[in-house]
Amino acid sequence: MKIVIVGAGRVGSALSKAFIKSGHSVLKIISRSGEKAERLANEIGCGYGNKLIIPEESEMVILAVNDDALYGVLKEINIPASAIIAHTAGSVSLDIFGSETVNQGVFYPLQTFTLGRKYDFSTIPLFIEGNNDYSVDILKSLADSISQSVFYLSSEKRKYLHLAAVFACNFVNHMYYAGKEISDQAGMDFNVLIPLLRETMEKASDLGPERSQTGPAVRNDKKTIEKHLDLLSFSSDLQKIYQVITDSIINKYTG
Repeated sequence: MKIVIVGAGRVGSALSKAFIKSGHSVLKIISRSGEKAERLANEIGCGYGNKLIIPEESEMVILAVNDDALYGVLKEINIPASAIIAHTAGSVSLDIFGSETVNQGVFYPLQTFTLGRKYDFSTIPLFIEGNNDYSVDILKSLADSISQSVFYLSSEKRKYLHLAAVFACNFVNHMYYAGKEISDQAGMDFNVLIPLLRETMEKASDLGPERSQTGPAVRNDKKTIEKHLDLLSFSSDLQKIYQVITDSIINKYTG
């Protein structure tokens, strides 16, 4: 396919490389930051610009920008009548496009992206949605070309999936940060926790998270819980987090 990507950040960068690897033609990278667009375009070998000018031969326009920027982009952009326009946001409905364009869709990769890291898109779940059969068929074909896990999901259900990802990824990573702060108190490098983190993830995958919970909260071990809260006296924020999560685990397993 002949693709234009609006956005040269983490998602736009990862998708553009996956498309090129799968034999598609990325015609142009567009970003308000001309520098970012130029850097990514030079890396993958395509055109670039900082204005929303879409080549007439474009078949797919992917909006890989943050949720807030989507509204501004859609006010300015004009695409060829036969092209499909799709956004990559997990929490934004398909109806954001209104009636200005004929073929609309969503192309949502369920992954956390960081610039400079390499991704095997064949293992990344992709969730698509379209406003008509043509859009769905083309989006599915594009998704199938880069991923082995492609699903159709409505906007309403995708919002819940995005929320699940925030808990399972963003919040969990914040807990890693908390673990690092606390391991620093012991004078130990955070990496000593890595085998534990791997086993936790693998066990949740093998058994399901509901059957994998361990620790003082699931045992309702009040003495250990009180000791932990006392040790966290150096951070009232961590004390609050510990108490809220502990109460949630206790309620889930003993309530």
